[in-house]
Amino acid sequence: MSPDRRAPVHVASAAPTKEVSVLLCPKCGTSVPPGFPSGPFRCSFCGTTLPVGTSESAPPVSSVARPGSAGGILSVQGLSVLAKAKPLISDVSLDIPEGKVTAIIGPSGCGKTTLLRSMNRMVELHALRVKGKVLYQGRDIYDAQVNPVLVRRRIGMVFQRPTVFPTSVYENVAFGLRLDGESEEVIEKTVVSALHRTGLWDEVKGSLDLPALTLSGGQQQRLCIARALAVSPRVLLMDEPTSSLDPVGTQRVEDLIFELKNDYTVVIVTHNMQQAARVADLTAFMYQGRLIEFDSTKRIFEQPREKLTENYITGRFG
Repeated sequence: MSPDRRAPVHVASAAPTKEVSVLLCPKCGTSVPPGFPSGPFRCSFCGTTLPVGTSESAPPVSSVARPGSAGGILSVQGLSVLAKAKPLISDVSLDIPEGKVTAIIGPSGCGKTTLLRSMNRMVELHALRVKGKVLYQGRDIYDAQVNPVLVRRRIGMVFQRPTVFPTSVYENVAFGLRLDGESEEVIEKTVVSALHRTGLWDEVKGSLDLPALTLSGGQQQRLCIARALAVSPRVLLMDEPTSSLDPVGTQRVEDLIFELKNDYTVVIVTHNMQQAARVADLTAFMYQGRLIEFDSTKRIFEQPREKLTENYITGRFG
């Protein structure tokens, strides 16, 4: 596929831009389609009904309240994922608190990535069968009436290896916004904001029209994070986001994760226990498809309750 040949992008200012007012569902934050309030709207994600006459003057995205469910913004309840009859994870239950970084650790093949991908229905793309529930804001994301596309918008994913598109730096970040039919003004402001947020702006502001594949590995991974942030997720899932990066790139991504928890809930899968200790507030230990222990990171690493956890942390297997 040929590189993107759009005209060079000229951004008027690198300064933080004014928030764009959009109407969101008051319960889950899902964007209301253009044209409302010409008729009643029922949120396709959480089922909340907005009556005709709701104010057209909506608050900015950043000022919308972010309520969490009683057990956390994400609550995994008795979850099992099966490949045909073979269980990949079995009867996992844990609550992911809002505004924290939660790490999932464990040896290879223990089900870490499967658990992570079950949190935004990515497992469905691999024809896996799911039993149990994953609640987002109290609503089961596997409910037949819930739109999986909206699930993945609210619960974004960053993969192990950078998955940049063979288009320009600018268009990579703008991708989801164009799918949503946003105006060029909104797209430009959001792209600049997302690049600022990931610390990429100063590095790429003069080359927004160049192919994203010309960036370094670490820059590509931060670009993928910027692309995920551009569509305003509430939760960000990260599957070993630094495993293919050098130490400098790893540190930048870790610093970014630490900053992101001020506005997002982050769940990260990592093989690197030192990384979990550095960036995570809570840590879950998985073994052979089961959740063995879930607690504060300090408690997991210093006073684990389970012998199996202690053996893994101290390097006796893994």
